[in-house]
Amino acid sequence: MKKFLRFIRRTLFYMLLIIAAMLFAYYLMAPVYDFSGPGSFSGSKLYNPYKNMEPTQWKRYNFQVQSRAWLGLTSGRGNSNELIDSAYTALGFDYVATSDYQKINLHGKNKPSFIPTYEHGYNFFKTHQVCIDARKVLWTDLAIWQSKSMKQWIIDQLKEDCGIVALAHPALRKGYKLKDMQFLCRYDLLEVLCGTHISANHWDVALSSGQLAWILADDDTHNIRNLKELGRSFTMINSPTTNKKDVLAALSSGNSYGVNYYNSIDTTLKEKAEKIKKLPYLVSAELKGDTFSVTFSRHMLHIEFIGENGQIRKKISNKRSASYIIQPDDPYIRVKANFYYVCDYYLNPVVRYEGEAPQSVKTAVIDVKATLRNRIIYFMALLTLAFLYAKRKQKKTSK
Repeated sequence: MKKFLRFIRRTLFYMLLIIAAMLFAYYLMAPVYDFSGPGSFSGSKLYNPYKNMEPTQWKRYNFQVQSRAWLGLTSGRGNSNELIDSAYTALGFDYVATSDYQKINLHGKNKPSFIPTYEHGYNFFKTHQVCIDARKVLWTDLAIWQSKSMKQWIIDQLKEDCGIVALAHPALRKGYKLKDMQFLCRYDLLEVLCGTHISANHWDVALSSGQLAWILADDDTHNIRNLKELGRSFTMINSPTTNKKDVLAALSSGNSYGVNYYNSIDTTLKEKAEKIKKLPYLVSAELKGDTFSVTFSRHMLHIEFIGENGQIRKKISNKRSASYIIQPDDPYIRVKANFYYVCDYYLNPVVRYEGEAPQSVKTAVIDVKATLRNRIIYFMALLTLAFLYAKRKQKKTSK
């Protein structure tokens, strides 16, 4: 019996050692980047993401909800695909994408609306990404600690096999620090609204530093039966159909907005569905010259035009429509509308640009010398640990 227990302990030890070595190998592989640093949108042109908007074509979407996966080891173990579908259908959603951890859920794969999605990341600080239109799962991650170079490396790898990469819940556990947002680039969306986590500050830092990132709003539901989690945050997408191609085109061009619905006193699914059904919607968002005007289907308590560094440039109360003259020193302007303490709407920004289309102004390239130096340091640290382990084992043997 003792020999058997010793064998089990030794097997577990070597298994853990192999896993630790694999995780360490990712740190050894991670390159060091040379970041251009923050810039600002500039140019004589203004891009309005709602230029082709049709007020009758709004679709309600959620790209973050977990189902039972990996034998129930991850959160969401109580959610079946059928339960997820029925709950969101009852709430009037046009589509819900199940974003299991490190797994593409193929439920509904034969439908034209199917968008393969998963949540990437198994690190301690929740530095996760929502991978939309993913072709395969990326298993590379830095489990314990991540520098901004490591975060950029993961983004770049995800972009190779994923149509749209969104940084997930940036404010959760400080998975992405505000300083990170000044440098990181090449992602497409930012999950500004995620349940009770609001990352508007991260969004403004990203936009103010010249990163073109459109909004994503999701429930990130782990328990479908909890009405406080269900239908809490969602993305309204202006698309003629729910076909994958149309939806991704609208999402990629910024023809969408995020809803933070914080009425948590709903007692039944039916009651919540009726309230969500009656929520106001965006009727128009027009840019005429340098004047940006928005109109909603109902009066707002107030509307804010927000510019660089999150500064409120103009605030108007108790109106259905509002406008703002974009100033020459405004790199971007976004709108936040509050509807009488029931919900907030976050619109994508109007941004300055030059050339054919707006684009991010930041860059990040691999610094070959710094990367080599880092790998030598890691390798020497590994050799030192191996030497100390061997020396300790030798001492035990000699006794």
